[in-house]
Amino acid sequence: MKKILVLFILISIITAFSAVEIKISGWPGNPNEETAMMKVVENFNNTHKDIKVVWDPIPGDYKQTLLTRLSAGTAPDIFYIDISYFQEFANKNVLLPLDLYVKKDNYDIDDFYENLIDGFTSNNRLYGIPKDFSTLALYYNEEIFDKYDVEYPTSNDTWQDFLSKAQKLKQNGYETPLVLAADFNRAIPFIIGNDGKLVNDDLSTAITSQKSIEGIEFYVNLINKYGVGFEPSNVGSGWIGEAIANSKVAMGMSGPWTKGFIEEQYPDMKDKIKVVELPVGKKRASMIYTVSWSINRQTKNRQEAWEVLKYLTTEGQKVFTERTSILPSRKSLAQNIKNNSNKVFFDSVEYGIPWTVPTKTGIFSRANDQINSLLKDLFYNKITIEEAQNIINQKYDEWNSSN
Repeated sequence: MKKILVLFILISIITAFSAVEIKISGWPGNPNEETAMMKVVENFNNTHKDIKVVWDPIPGDYKQTLLTRLSAGTAPDIFYIDISYFQEFANKNVLLPLDLYVKKDNYDIDDFYENLIDGFTSNNRLYGIPKDFSTLALYYNEEIFDKYDVEYPTSNDTWQDFLSKAQKLKQNGYETPLVLAADFNRAIPFIIGNDGKLVNDDLSTAITSQKSIEGIEFYVNLINKYGVGFEPSNVGSGWIGEAIANSKVAMGMSGPWTKGFIEEQYPDMKDKIKVVELPVGKKRASMIYTVSWSINRQTKNRQEAWEVLKYLTTEGQKVFTERTSILPSRKSLAQNIKNNSNKVFFDSVEYGIPWTVPTKTGIFSRANDQINSLLKDLFYNKITIEEAQNIINQKYDEWNSSN
């Protein structure tokens, strides 16, 4: 009996040491997200004896730390890549192409929203599977609209309808109808909605083309011309969602994270605040914010890493999205949780634009910072739209250089 027990212990030890360890990483989430992630890891490890997954989040400057570790050869096997800088990582050749793995295993890539898959595709190669997504929609406070006798926003409102309702609120005595941020990605729906575009076929900027500039101009005019828009700090709030939740404004454009924030921090407001699609210009537009699970090209355990990635984006995604307010990137999972309160976010992904601006170097972060600064100046009439247009034309290539 003792020999059998010793043999069992030895087998257990050998099995434990023979398991391939796959380290996965991303930025730390809120406590609810961290708990959900640990449950995903626990479930995988309980059902896969030959692979052990370790969740090792990177705090602080995630992107720079990940780049440093990739350069040093110490990066995790699988990690998050935000859509906003995906192209930069793809250009650096640090991500493992996934096409052959998808084909070999008959992995159901068609179950993902097409716009999300396109966002992590470069030169017709797939380098990441979207773990979740968010889109922008318009939040509004029914109580404020009722009090000031203004019709509610609807998903069919045009830009002019949207502006008219904001102006009527102010005319009727409500001083801060709308909260806006000097963030370029928030202006993009107005560029695309005006039938503009971000880049030309040769990846030169199209931000300064007539239709694009007209979209940007409508966005900044909500503050500097019509006086119906205000930055969060100007209404005593730290960010857009807080301004909405605190009834400091009647309307604001934000994603499902604001819905989760209201439900957790301001539960008495959740029935007063509703969500509709963004107002329509020449066509519908919204932003898509998404993150991939991508595999380190340098991993020594490619097949095991792929097995883990498959789990993270199937059973793991189901567990994670059921336990958080995050939206699943799989259409089959979305059908199970789509309801009246989040339907607009799912509807918006069909026509949304992934938050990325293609450039020749794959780098857009510096240009983004500079354009945000120009938007701030436009908000307060420190420069004209023509001056901003000229600055972008002169500096754009320099901002996006790899030096």
